[in-house]
Amino acid sequence: MPSIYAEDPDGRRKVTEPTHERRFAKPVTLQQIRSCDPEAFHRAAEEWDKVGTALGSARYLAVDVLSTLQEGWSGDAADLGRRVLSDLLDEMSIAEQEMEAARLTLVNAATGLALARRWVAEADDLARAHDLTIKDDGDIGYPAWLSGSNDPESEGESRRLATVAGDIRNLVAAALKYAADVSNTAGQELDRIDGAVDYRHLDDWTKRVVGEDLAAARDLSKVFGGEGGVLLPPDPYDRGAGAYDTESPTDKDHKLAATLGAGIAAMPFAAGGTHAGANMAHYLSGTGEPLDLNVEDMLKDIPDFQQSVNTTLDGNLRGWEAEALAEYRRTGRPVALVQQTGWQPMSATPESSKDWFYAVGSFHYNTEARIEVKPTSPGAPPEVTVTYRTNVRDRYNWDNGKSTDVPGVGRVTDDDIQRLHRTGLAQEFDMGGTSKTRNRKL
Repeated sequence: MPSIYAEDPDGRRKVTEPTHERRFAKPVTLQQIRSCDPEAFHRAAEEWDKVGTALGSARYLAVDVLSTLQEGWSGDAADLGRRVLSDLLDEMSIAEQEMEAARLTLVNAATGLALARRWVAEADDLARAHDLTIKDDGDIGYPAWLSGSNDPESEGESRRLATVAGDIRNLVAAALKYAADVSNTAGQELDRIDGAVDYRHLDDWTKRVVGEDLAAARDLSKVFGGEGGVLLPPDPYDRGAGAYDTESPTDKDHKLAATLGAGIAAMPFAAGGTHAGANMAHYLSGTGEPLDLNVEDMLKDIPDFQQSVNTTLDGNLRGWEAEALAEYRRTGRPVALVQQTGWQPMSATPESSKDWFYAVGSFHYNTEARIEVKPTSPGAPPEVTVTYRTNVRDRYNWDNGKSTDVPGVGRVTDDDIQRLHRTGLAQEFDMGGTSKTRNRKL
């Protein structure tokens, strides 16, 4: 989103609120995994299902009442009654969809936590079978008789137990990472659903947001089922300039559109690249069609972006490797897990890239990775490889009450540029793209 004022991407909450804080991304302990009750999530899901079913029945009754009032009733009271009922139906429809999203989230969280508990149980069984202990921090304790012994047989036993301890560490690390991911992802989804309480009208923007919440909840079965898959979308974009082509353009609007169009030719020289001009041209074209972003260029031109991708990826790889090795040990077959970092906020600045600063400003990205474990020679450790790529998502719109220096044009207000959308002289659009696939051996 082109803006020189907001470093964080615009989402459902405004700048004055703590937006995009990953407040559910907290460590999970072994004791929490051992003591959690996945069935409690199923019971909660059943309660949401009952409420959602009752609400659906009530909504059908309200539809019947509204249909009856459409005929044979006129006047101010009739108009008010129909408007109130229509608003009520919108709220009920939103609530019904979000309740289904909550139910699905809870069911899938139960599946994910059950998998984490299974890995911990396997680690506990393996430790007991070999007289080892699992400490609270996940480290492995060896039997007392093994320490200080110079017996050659003890050395062989020590090597054997070290291999077993490695398997246990993988299981524990996988469980801890996975349970934390379940907690974080489910928490973020339920937080999105909680935010829907404020929605009153099922306009195009709300339909999109509610649809994303429900689609994300359905996708959690892929994530929490141990398969990986599509994670939650980032927070919804703000409402932008409002409804498209709903106001009549003035001479001032036509002049601004013409000035911006003429200034596009000078943008590459002023911004140091072609992307800002291309995105402005697409805005002025008025098609509203999604636009592909060159993520390879973004990674090359925005050093902080590439660094953030590397840091986030490195921070996840150990846990992903542990999950893949735990599944490999459990199944005895080659494993390929799809993982994702979750959506992260990022901003281009005038210092990092003036071109991308004006082309996108703030945006979201995530990195998806495929972790593969394959056997090698008998008795040798398996080979672990990762292939990954980075996705970017943003929306081209403008903020209220601000102004900016548009390269090749001069200083204009964002309010004026917004009006071009409402008057049909330009149109906001989604934009995004994917980087090339890269490989790494672990």
